[in-house]
Amino acid sequence: MNKTIGLFFGTFDPLHNGHIAIAKYFLNKLSLDQIWFVITPLSPFKQANKVSNYYNRFKTIDNYCKKNKRIVCSDVEFKLTPPYNTSDTLIHLNKEYTDTDFKIILGEDNLNTLHLWSNYELILQHKICVYPRKSQSLEKSRLVDHKNVTLYDAPIMEISSTLIRNNIKNNISISDLVPKEIEEMLVKK
Repeated sequence: MNKTIGLFFGTFDPLHNGHIAIAKYFLNKLSLDQIWFVITPLSPFKQANKVSNYYNRFKTIDNYCKKNKRIVCSDVEFKLTPPYNTSDTLIHLNKEYTDTDFKIILGEDNLNTLHLWSNYELILQHKICVYPRKSQSLEKSRLVDHKNVTLYDAPIMEISSTLIRNNIKNNISISDLVPKEIEEMLVKK
């Protein structure tokens, strides 16, 4: 019997309660065996000097995931060569895990630009599970009606990693924005 795993890609700089709420929503809604936070060392759409060290991000997220058997911290992209394209990661994972059905967890904002991603047609061979993002409109997405794209009524989270980084910089509490384990590691840094 094949395992069903949700792949939630991101820089997770840092992982926050919004990411976790979305992960838990899809674990239950799709009856997934696991959901993996696939940590991207550097998104092709971000600048290197604006992203925290990926080994530190991995360590922080892995510390949280260790207590959750169904939520896994994945370093698969650390083993690949840049640029870190989702399509390349999927090729690697499909070769390594032949008995696994991967579903992609994607925000509306990313669906709106998916047609610009490297080898996006390969990504669309997988089930794409889209969660809403505040102030996003799928009307402009040309992929919203694709047979492998499904929109879900997941919770809309008003938390962003940018907000958390700014709060840390300005010495404002982040305790209601991130899990305790992550807060402790971020405050230490």
